[in-house]
Amino acid sequence: MGNRRRSLGFTLVAGIVLLGIFALVFSVAFGTRRITTAAVTLHTLDETLRSATVVRAQVAIASHAASVDREFGTNSTDAIRLSLQEADTALEDLSLGLIQLGELKLDAAGVTDAAVRFEETSSSVVAAVRAGDSVTAQRLANRDLDSDFRMLQDELIVERDLLREEVSASDLQLGKVGNAASYLVGFVVPTAVILIYRELAKRHQRQQDLERRLAAEQSLGKARDEFVANASHELRTPLTSIYGLALMLEEDPVFRESETAPELLDMIISEAADLSRMVEDLLTTARLDAGALHYTFENVEVLGEVDEVVGPMLRAGLHIGLDCESGIVRADRLRFRQVLRNLLSNARKYGGPDIRVEGHVEEGKYVCSVADNGEGIPEDLEGRLFQRYIHQGHQPLVLGSVGLGLSIVRALAEGQGGAVHYERRDGWTRFLVTLPLVAVVEPAEAPEAPTGYPPLEPDMIDVGDYDVGAPASEVAGAPEHGPP
Repeated sequence: MGNRRRSLGFTLVAGIVLLGIFALVFSVAFGTRRITTAAVTLHTLDETLRSATVVRAQVAIASHAASVDREFGTNSTDAIRLSLQEADTALEDLSLGLIQLGELKLDAAGVTDAAVRFEETSSSVVAAVRAGDSVTAQRLANRDLDSDFRMLQDELIVERDLLREEVSASDLQLGKVGNAASYLVGFVVPTAVILIYRELAKRHQRQQDLERRLAAEQSLGKARDEFVANASHELRTPLTSIYGLALMLEEDPVFRESETAPELLDMIISEAADLSRMVEDLLTTARLDAGALHYTFENVEVLGEVDEVVGPMLRAGLHIGLDCESGIVRADRLRFRQVLRNLLSNARKYGGPDIRVEGHVEEGKYVCSVADNGEGIPEDLEGRLFQRYIHQGHQPLVLGSVGLGLSIVRALAEGQGGAVHYERRDGWTRFLVTLPLVAVVEPAEAPEAPTGYPPLEPDMIDVGDYDVGAPASEVAGAPEHGPP
């Protein structure tokens, strides 16, 4: 939390500094543009005033020369013509200057009015001189030309002085902004660079620390997975022997003559089956974590596999109801059995006294469910039901469980292209496993119930309280999948 607040504060300060720099840059650009525009306008005003001065002088010369020629009989035609040409050129420059002032958005109505009057008077004097009317030209020059020129001159001088003041003020403001920018460049920016480098160095160090911790955790996880896998392999060999020998003793008629031996043997088989399943769960989890769990897909007849899993339970005494349709799915045979065994073991440990195994075909898929009439799963656990090491409330895990059964069920179901989900309906807790359907088997082709115990009936079959156990023929010599 402290690092996040420090990073947030640093980012905020850096943002404020950047905004200040952008504001200064904008102010400099805006001030420079204002000064440039004012300078161009000032230059245009000076050129317009110069043009007006030239017009006045040349018009006055032309009218005066025409008057002298009239009174004294002299001939100043060339001089008059030259003055008139200069006056025409100056009048054009004056008009162009006024147009430029308008484009520069100079808001000076007095300048425009005075310039129009001066141009009209000058043009009238020039026309009179060209017409040979020296009297009218002299009269207009003496009466209106000088006053109109002075009015235009005064207006131009006023606007020029205002522009000079504006340029001076903008230059002063720009100087202050420049001093602030110099301060930022000379102090704030280097300080910000140092702080940014320091923060980046800290982040780089934290990143390296996280990478080292991650590498250590990965190494620890790998060592854990290797230990679990090796330990599971080492435990599975004697367990397979114990379980197989116990089943052989169970079938020995001499051994059954003892009063206590069958009960003790049932306990050995039950405990060995529980331990074998836990070892297989640990080994499966290790393979899942290492990405080394492989599947051998084939066409699997569901009824036959359900019989193989439920059969040992029927001989041992579980209360199970069986109601499955015939069907062939595409799955790994041993992994499918492992899914069923884990669900049945979960129902026996946490569910009610009655258990059902049901199966039916639904929209091109086979849905196999294991249900019990227990109290169900608490609502606070439903979202985490298929995670590892989840149990009800604050109660410890029961004996014969390591908290991996349901997580393995989900992983194996999804690994075979199916899915698993939980539902609570009509007072029954159901775990439904969905697998891809290959074909539906006709009833005449369905396998018969295995011999050695009563046929499976749709109704509840009372056969005691015992967990899933697999025949010795299934667990002997299976290095890839382990004991089912």
